[in-house]
Amino acid sequence: MDDATDAAAVRSVWADNFEAESAVFRQIAPHATHVALNVQYPGCVVRGDARKSHYDMTAEERYQVIHANVSLLKPLQVGLAIRTGDGGRFAWEFNLRGFDVASDLDARDPDSIAYLARRGVDLGRLPTSGVHGHELRWMLRDSGLLGARASWATFAGAYHVGYFAAMMSGEELPGDVNAFMEVVRQLLGPSVYDVKLLARQHDRRCVGALSHVVKQLGVEQPDEPNSTPAGTGSTLALLAFETLKEKLGANMEKHRGQLCGLQAV
Repeated sequence: MDDATDAAAVRSVWADNFEAESAVFRQIAPHATHVALNVQYPGCVVRGDARKSHYDMTAEERYQVIHANVSLLKPLQVGLAIRTGDGGRFAWEFNLRGFDVASDLDARDPDSIAYLARRGVDLGRLPTSGVHGHELRWMLRDSGLLGARASWATFAGAYHVGYFAAMMSGEELPGDVNAFMEVVRQLLGPSVYDVKLLARQHDRRCVGALSHVVKQLGVEQPDEPNSTPAGTGSTLALLAFETLKEKLGANMEKHRGQLCGLQAV
């Protein structure tokens, strides 16, 4: 891992540096003990039954809404933050080709697109300079990351994990929630945690956006001036997860394999 310089910075990946960054990623991935995932996508266009609130829906009903959106929408970025066994922290932000903000054929929520643009996502560059999803899929499968059987973390993670599972399989998500969770277990292993759920377990007042949860936990936030949402989100989720793991100990296990968005919080 000697060649992996500037370990703490989020590494922004496009087609022109994908090969070089993949070589660095392959050095780090087999040594992962914790991995945090963040996927940025163009909002939600399917809302579900308007007569029911999120809290009144079953996990299966929530999953069907997630399934519909993941099937219709194209992911924009994949953020992966890794903690290695020797204490190193590394983060990558893969910008994906596929979504074209100029095309009316690509479904999106305009408010979400406006938010991502304000956060610095270069939407206009994605169609020509983004990484192809199948190239990222094969690189990740070949990297040793999945074989490391690390603990995986995300924040409000049902959509993040749903998009990641669809990308990694190259297929639509399974038809029901139980089959989906089995796919997640096969892909990521048994140790998958949602930071939002863990934070509530730690302190019922620890709610809100990830940035707010991190502040409430007293986590020192890294200065990532060039990072856009996927890189920032995965980095903060990793730091929050490690803090919560120390605070909760064995109590965190009751939330293993649960994802906020399927489970109501």
